Order: sequence, then structure tokens, then C-alpha cells
Amino acid sequence: MPASDLYKKFEYISNIDQIAGRHGMKIEVSSDFEAFRQLRCGQQKRAPLSPIFDCRTTDLNDANGFWIKGTSEDGELVHLQAVRLEDLTGLCLAEHLYKQREVYAPPGVEVDLERTDYAATPASHRITGKVCYHGELWLKGGPNGYRGHGLTAALPRLALALAHMAWSPDFMFGLMHPIVACKGLPAREGYMHLEPGGILWQRKDSEEIYDEWLVWMGHTDLQHLLRFPPLALYEQLEAQSKDSTAFTSRVRAAA
Repeated sequence: MPASDLYKKFEYISNIDQIAGRHGMKIEVSSDFEAFRQLRCGQQKRAPLSPIFDCRTTDLNDANGFWIKGTSEDGELVHLQAVRLEDLTGLCLAEHLYKQREVYAPPGVEVDLERTDYAATPASHRITGKVCYHGELWLKGGPNGYRGHGLTAALPRLALALAHMAWSPDFMFGLMHPIVACKGLPAREGYMHLEPGGILWQRKDSEEIYDEWLVWMGHTDLQHLLRFPPLALYEQLEAQSKDSTAFTSRVRAAA
């Protein structure tokens, strides 16, 4: 890799670290998935840990996975996300999702694994080779939280950048609830492709579908994304958030 390209990647990551620092957030990266499991199991208000990132269910180590933690100035856990590398040589994503359907099943949702459609999107038949799954993304919300700010356009991109530097994958993908996707989260995270019906989970004892959409990027998409450090986008989103908050305050005061 040319030194200029390597420098740009480090600049990109440094950009994100600076953004987190503006919020008093400390970022750590680890491949200790037992520690990750313990952190996730301690989050009782969240859905259970996804089996794909549970080291007691699947093999996870520094060769095929990492996770990112954000803590506040007083040491409170405020952010988590994880990435896992899969070798899908000779296999497409649709086949992989079907073969590994038990570990991709949404935690806390009763689904019929045999009646579920794992190959609903066109991209799932094209994604192959070295493939990274990006999931377990969480950012503390509420009155003292971080959602609704520019951090949502910075932190997920850290995982994308680190995966690209570590493994240079052919593809990265994630699964996202339609309501969340329609709020623009894929664009904030940096994903360039979105397809409805990534997995159409069939609920047990019902004809109801639990739908997860597919977000994905190819190798050249990742390379392109890393040309644009997210600081400028972050600042635009922060300004918009402040304007919106000020407008809401004025309306409440007038009422």
C-alpha cells in the first residue's frame, strides 16, 4: 500500500477519535470476545447478544473479529459495535445465511428458521469472497445520551475503516430493521447500498414476517468512503441538531 494511502487511512481514524473526544468519549478496540459477551450480557435493557458474536456459540478471535467500546468520562459504557470476518470463497451470502441461519437469527424474536427466506435480495447472490459482518451497533440514548448527534455518522465508520485496513474485505454487510433504515441510518453509517428484504424472518406459529434489510458495501466502495474523513459531515449534523433543539425550545416556550 502506498504511504500516502496509508496516511489517509490513519487520518480518517484520527478524525473519528477527535470527534469522540469532543463528547468526552474514550474509544477502545479489542478482540477479547469473552469480555464483549460479559459487557453485552450486562445490558439487560437490550435484546440478548446475537449468537454470531457470542464466543460460546461460534469461534471468535483476533484473526476473524474485533469489537469497539466507547466509555464516557466517568467510565460508563455508552457505545458498542462488532465486526466478524467470514471466508465465503465459492459461496454466496444467501447460501451462507441459510447455512448459518441459527447464529444470524434475531435475538429475542421467535422465528421459524425453516420457513424463513434468506435469499430475497439480488446482492445476496453476488456477495462472496472475504466478507465482513458488521453488527451489535449500540449508542446510549435518552436525556444524557449521544443519539441524534453527529456521532452516529462517525463511530460506525471506524469499524468500516478498521476492517478495511485489517483484512481488505471484498464486501461488508449488515442487517437493519426497516424503520431504522428509513430514518437514514445506513447513509449516516457510510453504507452505499441498501436492499429491502435482506432476510424475511418467518415468525413461529404465525404468518407475520420480521423483516431485516440488507446494507452492504464492496471493496471499491470502502476505498472511496475512506477518501472523506467524517469531520465535516459530523459538524453539519451537529449544527442541524442544535438548530432543531433550539427551535423546539422556542416552540415550547411560546406555548
